[in-house]
Amino acid sequence: MSDLYNEGRTSSTAGNSEPTYDVKTKSEREKHFQEFREFDYGIDIESNIILVQDEISQGMVFDCISKVRLLRKINKDLKSITLLLNSPGGDVVETLALIDYIRTIKENEGITTNIVCRGSAMSAAALLLSAGTGLRAASKHSKIMVHQLSTMNFGKLEDIKSNAKFAEQLEDDCNSIMAECTKKDKEWWKENQRSDYFLSAQEALELGIIDKII
Repeated sequence: MSDLYNEGRTSSTAGNSEPTYDVKTKSEREKHFQEFREFDYGIDIESNIILVQDEISQGMVFDCISKVRLLRKINKDLKSITLLLNSPGGDVVETLALIDYIRTIKENEGITTNIVCRGSAMSAAALLLSAGTGLRAASKHSKIMVHQLSTMNFGKLEDIKSNAKFAEQLEDDCNSIMAECTKKDKEWWKENQRSDYFLSAQEALELGIIDKII
């Protein structure tokens, strides 16, 4: 235990002198501290990783865009990024916007987006996982869930009708993307998402939501 505590310290000839750190160890510690700071902000610059965690909420698209722009400035030859995903889902419109963005940077700049699920990809997060433009993967015990778009609206009748029509359009968009990105067609997804549909990583692999279990 004492060896672990004194790791990186140089011995002192003076009996009461404070131990000192050698330059190399201090430099390494500063490097590791910087890495921890990056993860506090949800990014790993060296490995081109962006964390997508918690609920997908408004602002996430611009947050991801700003991080990709940073990675491009640091790495002029950037060819791929990885979204490390662990999310219960969230805002469908924001998710669709993020899917549009990762498709755009592949088409216009040749940057592919790998998406790796570590934990869960529920609801809108499962849609995002399926739409990765590079490797789509999940760890062995990750849980994935897809379901019909849920909404609750109150107010004037015409507003309720308008909101219901908008929800149907969103659901149609989601089912279309699932059909594009998986082994099942649009009608299959429409039918099988009427209630919460929980999947293991192996089941997600068989349906074509992911390409690999890691």
